[in-house]
Amino acid sequence: MKQMMQIYRANRETVEGFLLTTISDKPYSDFDEAQVRSTFKNLPCLSDLYVMDASGMQITPTWRRSGHDETMLGSDRGYFVNRIQFDEHGNYVSNPYICAHSGQPKVSVARRFPDGKIVVFDLDLVSVMTKMHLIDSGRFISRLSVGVYALMGGGLVLLALFLGLYGLIGFGKALFSFGDETLQHVFKSIIGITLAIAIYDLAKTILEKEVFFRSLTLEEGNEYATLTKFLTSIIIALSIESLMVVFKVAINDISEMNYPFYLISGVGILIVSMAVLTYVSRKKGEGKE
Repeated sequence: MKQMMQIYRANRETVEGFLLTTISDKPYSDFDEAQVRSTFKNLPCLSDLYVMDASGMQITPTWRRSGHDETMLGSDRGYFVNRIQFDEHGNYVSNPYICAHSGQPKVSVARRFPDGKIVVFDLDLVSVMTKMHLIDSGRFISRLSVGVYALMGGGLVLLALFLGLYGLIGFGKALFSFGDETLQHVFKSIIGITLAIAIYDLAKTILEKEVFFRSLTLEEGNEYATLTKFLTSIIIALSIESLMVVFKVAINDISEMNYPFYLISGVGILIVSMAVLTYVSRKKGEGKE
């Protein structure tokens, strides 16, 4: 949502011009069911439509693509009329907002006609900006990328579930074993669950950034956030594994302690690398503001 608002602010005049041009000068103030259906057909971005009188009283149902809602018929929307300023052509474009009904970002266009009636068009902001190619469009390569990422991300989720189940089974075996066997099961259980968490976190990041919210994550520098999150998961997993290796070597053969040392040193290098990456990306972002 934050990235989309930044894109909207940078192209506000273009978006508003597109909205006012899309909503033509047809006589919208006298609606019938046929005209409503035609309006929704001609405006793919339109989600809600209703008419108010000059005082802000809603005099029609709220029409939606799936039907109409009469619960708001006769409601007083004077608060909306009183706080807006129409231009010389009787048009008004609102700031983006989150719709209370759907939870989606929207923008409203109000048009006042000579008879005093006000027609309000609620448009889906994502659809508007997609149609204008300001955010990711539905091109074939985009759909292909989404499909591939969804398939691979889903495979990682299944792998994480498998490893998590393996770890839980190992924990169950540890409860019913004794001696060194118990310790081996505990080690395997921790390894399985730790890897499951790291892989799931990676899969969740891929699905969020490349599948579910792909069109809203086009902000430059977003790749740094994804890489930082991935490195964080790896560092946490390797830190736990390093601690386990230290205990295992200390129990079995203390002369092999150099191997845990190398592993811990590698984790330290990753931490320093991530700190440098975070610092550089933050400086880069501050320099553009």
